[in-house]
Amino acid sequence: MFHLLTNRSFRYFVMARLILGLGKKISWVALGWFVYQMTNSASAIGFVIASATIAPLISSILVGGILDQYNRRTIMIAENLLRGAFISVIPILYWFGILSLPIIITVVFINGLLSSFTEIGSATILPSFVDEQNLQSANAIMATAGQLGYLVGPAIGGFSTAFFGAPLTLFIDVFIFFSASFLYFLIPYDIFHQGVNQEHVVLAFKQRIGKFVEDTKVGFEFLFHHKVLIMIAGVTLAFNITYAPLEPVLPVFVSDDLDSGPETLGMIWTIFAVGALIGSFIWARLKIRFYYSYSLGTVITLWGLAPLSFSLFTNEYIVYLIMFLGGIAYAPYNIVEPTLEQQLVPNNLRGRVIGVIGLIAGIGFPLGTFMGGLLGEYIGAANTIFVSGLLTVLLGGIVFCHSALRFTGADVE
Repeated sequence: MFHLLTNRSFRYFVMARLILGLGKKISWVALGWFVYQMTNSASAIGFVIASATIAPLISSILVGGILDQYNRRTIMIAENLLRGAFISVIPILYWFGILSLPIIITVVFINGLLSSFTEIGSATILPSFVDEQNLQSANAIMATAGQLGYLVGPAIGGFSTAFFGAPLTLFIDVFIFFSASFLYFLIPYDIFHQGVNQEHVVLAFKQRIGKFVEDTKVGFEFLFHHKVLIMIAGVTLAFNITYAPLEPVLPVFVSDDLDSGPETLGMIWTIFAVGALIGSFIWARLKIRFYYSYSLGTVITLWGLAPLSFSLFTNEYIVYLIMFLGGIAYAPYNIVEPTLEQQLVPNNLRGRVIGVIGLIAGIGFPLGTFMGGLLGEYIGAANTIFVSGLLTVLLGGIVFCHSALRFTGADVE
């Protein structure tokens, strides 16, 4: 794994992933707590998170085609510059006394529309840095980099929100977006387009629009001719639905059930990230070829036990311990699932197909957060977390027993 980091361009790519993960968790903690303090409503948090997560699904249907046709490097640089500019609107309007919930929802929605370029672009470009035999290790490094960002991001976000306030904390995220743009700028253009036929770059604008539609159709057709990819999209869709209710109600749980503040909310996610980091190292180190049904089913089930368990306690240290173990269990999912997609989809179609899979699977997250926010209003935060965990455990059992994923990486190769 560490030998791959001797590649300077790959190192910049990983660094961008790390700091973007850091910024995401800083803003997630700050914004979630800020919205709860403004509205005292779990459903309001759910609306904000749902807006932030449904937006990439809307844009992702075209993002894959755009990334396969246009200058990926320029797109990812511009995207992060714009996201930094948009997120700065929230603290600026707050200081002018004109910030409202609809404005926050609008800003995070626009930010989410742009975010899919980096999310899909990262998965699309990653195989250009390594050969196929090192692909799983490269995915492990990317997952680890993301978890390192998550490792300190929530704690920074929580303590900064507690001591300096959410608006000022959000400016850290602005700086991070600008830094990520600079790192992408340092990577040569050729790497972003390695193995891609670029002849369509000379097409007229109207022809390109027509090709976007055709490319999206190609992505759907490829997906629906591969049963395994459909199964992966369906499992991730369901997993997102059962996991997502935790996000909007956790700030409420920390405030009302644990009787604590944003620093505790940040520490919960940081400790989860510590566990996930350890889990990523363990999985990459073992390199055991389990059946995908067993590995994904076990990961989902063990994670579901975490929220199901800690919802029964009001001691923050017990919650810390359970979330640490939950992080260890959750981490392999972000290694196994993208590796399988990348192995099954050829490079020249990868942007389009992964974009379509992201659209289908990603619908579950805003749906789950919206439902979680509403449930939090009616049955309380702790009960909502319990239900989320229980449904996740049931899903894990179904995946474990399903025959469609009863194969290993060696069978794919």
